[in-house]
Amino acid sequence: MLRLADCLGVTESWLRFDVGPAVIHIPVVGRVAAGESFIPIDDNPLGAGYEEVDFSLDDADPIAIEVRGESMLPVYRPGDYLLCSRRRGIDIQQCLNRDCVLKTDQGEGYVKKLISGPDPSTFTLISYNAPAIEGVRLLWAAPIIWVKRN
Repeated sequence: MLRLADCLGVTESWLRFDVGPAVIHIPVVGRVAAGESFIPIDDNPLGAGYEEVDFSLDDADPIAIEVRGESMLPVYRPGDYLLCSRRRGIDIQQCLNRDCVLKTDQGEGYVKKLISGPDPSTFTLISYNAPAIEGVRLLWAAPIIWVKRN
């Protein structure tokens, strides 16, 4: 039964007893070089991405990002997958003081802690292991809700 559940991409308890949510496949839409920007592989909100991460989650409208680089060590390590909630990041102000994957108005993507910037419409992006980036305008932010260690 476990092998069948694995092949179908669901949990064994869901297959046998219809208990709990089925496992969903979350698109990996880019790689982030922690400390550097990334180019989104698939920037379409409903895009398939280049790979998938399995995860059971309610209605967070999740995406996954793979970490590269060391600017967010020791919290996030190269090879980790960061699962983020697009739905919880609709209001960027609610992402303040949280670790987020975000996209700037210049098209660059980062994983950073988000704090208020020097001007009302800007933000400061904080790394755990690199200098801050100040005065950034954002298109969106998606708070990190789960880390899959690699």
